[in-house]
Formats: sequence, structure tokens, C-alpha cells
Amino acid sequence: MKTDKNINQGPLDARAVIGFYHVDLQYKDQKALSNIHFNVDNGEFVCLTGPSGAGKSSILRLIAMDAFPTKGEVMVRGLMASKMNRAKVPQLRREIGFVFQDFRLLADRNVEDNLKFTQLVVGVSRGQIIKNVMRVLTQVGLYDKRHRMPHELSGGEQQRVAIARAMVNSPKILLADEPTGNLDPVTAQEIIDLLFRINDSGTCVFFSTHDHQIVKTFGQRVIVVNDGRIVLDVKRRAPVDRKASLADQMYRGTDPAQTKPTQVANVPIQESVHA
Repeated sequence: MKTDKNINQGPLDARAVIGFYHVDLQYKDQKALSNIHFNVDNGEFVCLTGPSGAGKSSILRLIAMDAFPTKGEVMVRGLMASKMNRAKVPQLRREIGFVFQDFRLLADRNVEDNLKFTQLVVGVSRGQIIKNVMRVLTQVGLYDKRHRMPHELSGGEQQRVAIARAMVNSPKILLADEPTGNLDPVTAQEIIDLLFRINDSGTCVFFSTHDHQIVKTFGQRVIVVNDGRIVLDVKRRAPVDRKASLADQMYRGTDPAQTKPTQVANVPIQESVHA
């Protein structure tokens, strides 16, 4: 893997929980990402958005070190991709929680056992497992349904279980890949509210979505990607209105492919905008 010479234009920021430094990613004959550069501080809530195929999933894969940059450097929790021993990747992933659009629960295990399994594979003691399961299921409001099977739960409840599973090992980073994509507006809002509460506890939330209304309503910091490049990176000056309601807006009617992100040329990325 090559290290981009442009990296000396800005030093690696040891304070960043996630750092991309002039990153390219090539899949065989297809270039997925080009010159991606941003830092995420500990405790930030970031919305990553853009049309399908823009490169959002590739960025998440790089954060999880499920893929490695062709050029440039990725740093996660102080670990650099260029120096990463592949055998240590599972250790890094214990500090990262994953939430997916399709839940990915084990269909043959109940809610409690789904959460227990996640901890057993990383060697958590049985006594601590019981405490952790109670803690996270209480946090997501599903402790009374701990013995239910996934098919007995609604879509929103399954996603809350998936979030509980992601948080059960107390990760420093939560990666949420289109977590509201299969949900109605009311349920989507419940999931976003839950992600905000998790963020309030100090966890960095990196939230991927192509839903423009979610971004417009709740995005604290928004990174827009298109054709494998960052075209916008903005932070709100005013706080997000968490009382805003997605159910009041027909946000599903907008085709993200028909919405062109604002192009940024020769402008420093990281500038703030009004809400």
C-alpha cells in the first residue's frame, strides 16, 4: 500500500478518533474513492450522505479496516491502516459497533442470546455478559422482550436490538449504515433519537444515509460524497432541533439521485454554515 505524498500537507491528528488523509480506494478496475480527507473528533455525531454508489459504504469499510486504502492513510483510534497488523483488526473492531439497514440478527436465537453471542466471541465473562445485556436492553427499552425471537418483533424493535448489540461491548465508535432505510418515518425518528442518546453518552456516531430529510433535520455535521469524492463538509452553528418530526414531512418522496450535492471547489472543507 502506498502512502500519499500529499499527506505532508497536513499532519496526522492524534486527537481524531477517525482520520482520513488524502485517501484513494481502488477496487480492481473501479476507483471507489479519490482524495478523501477529513477528521472526526471523539464524541461527534456525523451524517455521511450522498446518492447510491457515491462511496459511503467504502468509507465505512475503511473505518472498520475491512478494506485498506490504495493511497493515503486512514487512522482509527490511533491505529494507522498502513501499519496495521491484519491479526489485530479484530481487536480494533471491538472498539467499533456496527448497525446495518437489514438488522442482521441471528434468526435462531432470541434477543438476549443475540447479545450474549456478541460478547462470548470476544471472551467476556458470563457474569459481565448478564450485566451488559440488562444495561443495553434497558437503554433501548426492550428488556421486557429479551426472550422474544427476531421474527416476533417489529422492524423498529429489531433495529433497536441491533443497536443494543452494537453497544453491548461499549464501543468508542458506532457505525450506522442506513439504519433507518427500511423504517417508516415515526420508527425512523425513534432510531435517530436513540442514536442521539448514545452520542450524548460520549460515543462517536458515524451515520450513513441517503435520506435528505434526515440530514436536513438532524445533521449536526454533514459530509456529502459524490462520485467517490467529498463535495461538502459542514457543521451547524445552531443546535439540532431534536423535537422536529419526520412524520410531518413526506421525505420519502425525494429521489436522492435527482438531488445534486453542492460542489465545493478551492474552498477549505470544514467551514461552518448556518442551520
